[in-house]
Amino acid sequence: MLKFFLALAFVPALVQARTPVRQCNNKAPLPAFVDINGCTSMPCQIRTGETFEAVAEGIVVPVATTRLLTYANIRVGLVYVPVPILPELEDACTVALEPGTCPVTAGQSLTFRVKMEDLEAPAMLLPTRVEVGVRTDDGKQVACAQLDVRIVR
Repeated sequence: MLKFFLALAFVPALVQARTPVRQCNNKAPLPAFVDINGCTSMPCQIRTGETFEAVAEGIVVPVATTRLLTYANIRVGLVYVPVPILPELEDACTVALEPGTCPVTAGQSLTFRVKMEDLEAPAMLLPTRVEVGVRTDDGKQVACAQLDVRIVR
């Protein structure tokens, strides 16, 4: 009987993976839940040429806005570099949210989902920190998360 309860205690962890993330330097709020390809410990291993899936739940929008924009930065070693986002991927309302979600109201909780087939990224031998965030069209921070990754072929 004790084994049954121990097994039951671990079921939620198996059902929904949680990727550990850190708060960004800009102090934007963290999502309540993040899952990057089922990664449960840092550094998350990301393989080029494979499907990349990310889910961030519980992103609470602090102000009403018509658009939400994504941004990304990476740090390789001691160098911090902004990552240019393709124009077709910058608008989170059309790329990562359910259709019809935007405009959003203050206090609204959102779930972002991104799926990319055949991810293209250079392999990185050095420790790499990725920072991904969402802001309003006038620059107010909505959410941001940092995680350590290892990009492999």
